[in-house]
Amino acid sequence: MKKLVILSFILIVFAGKTWSQYHTSEVRLWDKYPPEVQLRGFGVHQSKLIQMDDDPQLEEVFLFSSDNGHYPYFDIFKTYYVIVDYHTKEVKYKSEVVLSTERTLVLEDRNNDKKFELYRRYFLNGKFTVDEEGNNLSVKWVYDCISF
Repeated sequence: MKKLVILSFILIVFAGKTWSQYHTSEVRLWDKYPPEVQLRGFGVHQSKLIQMDDDPQLEEVFLFSSDNGHYPYFDIFKTYYVIVDYHTKEVKYKSEVVLSTERTLVLEDRNNDKKFELYRRYFLNGKFTVDEEGNNLSVKWVYDCISF
């Protein structure tokens, strides 16, 4: 009986060490971004892999969008941006949802520091007006830059 208890103890100790050699990380059920960053009704419209900070690892910038209205000469979209570290999948930034007529991902290094900035244009406070036919969009625009 004593030998059986000692053998069981040894097997338990070595089983943990053996498993730790093969089990390196938790299983991820998503590829590009954590699923909690995607709001209901929104989909990924565009993404780009770029350098946005001093860390040598790249970041992936996602543009999520949803239709908000169709007019004869323009459409209005709800959009928001998420910046995720490409390797660790850590969310570095998530913007608020804004309204805009554009769904573009503008990433530029305008100050030549080898770090890209995210430029966006959206409606001030989400307010706009049109005439009775749905033409002549009148809005105050906000021009914004996101950088690290």
